[in-house]
Amino acid sequence: MSIEKTFPSIESKISKFPTFLLQALLYGMLLFCFVILFLLPIYGVYKRGIGVMFYPASFCIFFALLILIPSIKHYIINRNRLSSKIIINKTGLLYYNQKCEIVNKILYTDLVSSGKDFDVTAVNTRTSGIMSLLEIFTASEKGDIAASRIEMNLPLYVVGNRYTLYAHFLKGITLFRPDLKIDERVFLTYFIDPKTWQINRKSSIYLFLILILATLLVSGLILWLVFAFT
Repeated sequence: MSIEKTFPSIESKISKFPTFLLQALLYGMLLFCFVILFLLPIYGVYKRGIGVMFYPASFCIFFALLILIPSIKHYIINRNRLSSKIIINKTGLLYYNQKCEIVNKILYTDLVSSGKDFDVTAVNTRTSGIMSLLEIFTASEKGDIAASRIEMNLPLYVVGNRYTLYAHFLKGITLFRPDLKIDERVFLTYFIDPKTWQINRKSSIYLFLILILATLLVSGLILWLVFAFT
């Protein structure tokens, strides 16, 4: 049996409603920032005069520009540089933009041994929060070994089959890089059965619901604080 049949290419599947909520929250917060920190100070100058509102308006507008300029540049102007699709095949992990161009990739041939007990692990970082990132190791052109952390998600989209993508990528490592050692805790972290490469659906759904609830609570708290102190 050919390797293409035993290890077919799979693609990320976008969850439409969570993606709508994510994009609505992101662009809504940017619009809210624009109105509160940019338009309202300008209106205050118009109503109360430049003499009274110069310093508070200048501070608010400066703070708004610090937020809006990089956000607009990253999410709107340079949107084509953002990944919108993930494909895992016999070569490795590929990230594509909306034009079907590869914007990032991690090939199985790029992976190297960490020199530690395990070459593939799951780690938590300040940016990842409660979600663990898959940590692998690659070598630079100079031969230096560096850790790379993989998150099976996309900047403006919610990937519905992210755990399946983790399982497929790990299966690819076992097939194409059997010399690398995978920490057993990785399979527990991503609800993967290493014998069948199937996902424990119930556990992954419970975690997803908890994350959605936590996101809504944090968003509600932020809005309450904004309205309470303005």
